[in-house]
Amino acid sequence: MTNNPIVTAITGYVEEHRSELLSKAMLDGKSRRAFNLMTDVKGPTTLNIMDTNVVFGELACGWNESGSTEFSQRTLTPKALTVNMAFCDKKLLGTYAQYEVKVAAGMEELPFEEKWVGQILDSVNEQVEHMLYYGSGSGAEFKGIVPIISGETDAIKVNAASGTSAYAFIKDVAKAIPVKVKAPVILVSTPLYREFMQDLVSANLFHFDPANGENEYKLPGTDIRVIAVNGLINDDLTVAIAADMNNLFYGVSADEDQDTFDLWYSKDNREFRLAINFIAGTQVAFPDEIVLGVRA
Repeated sequence: MTNNPIVTAITGYVEEHRSELLSKAMLDGKSRRAFNLMTDVKGPTTLNIMDTNVVFGELACGWNESGSTEFSQRTLTPKALTVNMAFCDKKLLGTYAQYEVKVAAGMEELPFEEKWVGQILDSVNEQVEHMLYYGSGSGAEFKGIVPIISGETDAIKVNAASGTSAYAFIKDVAKAIPVKVKAPVILVSTPLYREFMQDLVSANLFHFDPANGENEYKLPGTDIRVIAVNGLINDDLTVAIAADMNNLFYGVSADEDQDTFDLWYSKDNREFRLAINFIAGTQVAFPDEIVLGVRA
């Protein structure tokens, strides 16, 4: 006799691919794959930053010290994210899909399990990618890159009027990048990227170059890649972020005891239930090496 009201029977697809599915929920997405990954992030986590400046001196006897190494810290504050969903397969009875439903004792199988889980993962990734940039830091959202940079007084801000062309806007962002940024890229939303490409075509500055990747293109006359990311799509704001990708951090717990991706059949509720739990957050190391461009 058990006091547990939920009797679990994990279905085949999730059981076989649980680690892979959890990894996709936490780490999939263009931006998260490009950011600096931090693991073992279970609460506010310190980024220990070292910045060294070397100063040459004239060769002479004795010891004439010059140059400096500065240590500083920034805190990545994650949020514990959870997704709880249910699916009642009996609702398919009487529909074209009823042949997929198995209701006999001991035959609880979720119809379209892989497709249903895949659609949930797509939605999770879309929302986490958006949170990566625009998360408010309150409720079930960790604080995103745009609010973080907006609140930093030493970050570089570029404002453009709403009628400014995408090409002119992105050029202004590129001009503002500090020289000390070693390998800058400019992240833009997919709609802004498409507008940018049309501006280049109109100005006869576009030609096919295999060195340019999918949804990325070098700003003409520079070595700076303009990269489209869906996470920056925003109906109310047009944003471009210039930074070295090594300056952007994404943290996750990566702990099997805390992170879960479970699918089971609840006999008491006569439905399938899905639970996804993981911890995630983002932060920047050097705000003064980031340009936030806003066209409004």
